Amino acid sequence: MQKHYFIAIPVADETLARFASSLKLGRYYKTVYEPDEYHLTLRFLGTLTEDELRNWRRQLTEIAQLTSAFTLKLDHLERFGLAERPRVFAVGPAHEEKLFQLARRIDPDPAKPFVPHITLAKKWNQEVSLHPPEQTPGGSLNVKEIVLYQICPDDQPRYQADTRFPFGKK
Repeated sequence: MQKHYFIAIPVADETLARFASSLKLGRYYKTVYEPDEYHLTLRFLGTLTEDELRNWRRQLTEIAQLTSAFTLKLDHLERFGLAERPRVFAVGPAHEEKLFQLARRIDPDPAKPFVPHITLAKKWNQEVSLHPPEQTPGGSLNVKEIVLYQICPDDQPRYQADTRFPFGKK
């Protein structure tokens, strides 16, 4: 199996973990993410050659050196798919220009608009007619690094850090 990669902000937030747990998302979705899998994707890369991987590591080192830490406030829910059975259930941050600047540095010409979110669950359970409660998430994230993740679908956690890029360090 070929390795797939993506670039993301790691999310380690107890408030978000408690919020997700209180929603009991396993009632509504087939796949519920564990707190150690939470992340905010900046760009999906897919399969990379060794040369492409080296090039991305170099680019991300440069981007991280030019980026300073910032804070994201988690303030709304995001759903993707049909309203009656959304395929993805996520938490979104309030608009923060520094996040959008970072996303543009990583992907200056995106194929789709950047919609920042942290996926909590996916794959709607067709047997269910109710929806998760409408609650507002709380908490904030101190963003101090970006991570190049490798997707390992048969392992736990599914997303494993290949390389970490702390902000502002030369």
